[in-house]
Amino acid sequence: MADKYGASVAQLCIRYCLQLGLLPLPKTANPDHLRSNAAVDFEISAEDMQTLKSARPIAGYGEATRFPVFGEGNRAKNTSVANR
Repeated sequence: MADKYGASVAQLCIRYCLQLGLLPLPKTANPDHLRSNAAVDFEISAEDMQTLKSARPIAGYGEATRFPVFGEGNRAKNTSVANR
């Protein structure tokens, strides 16, 4: 889908968050990545937004599942944003 918009996957993710009314905070020490992350002057169509909102949540994060942000209890909270 990123190719459709001439964007990177990171740019698509940032734009998706912005269109949901969220404030993404991408982190990078690389100036080129910083410029790329800011270049989100496109709009994801309503149809593609719905496709992204309908994406199946990740079932598990392997060993990282033990971390609170990825744990079972937080997964429901993290996916509720997609229902907006």
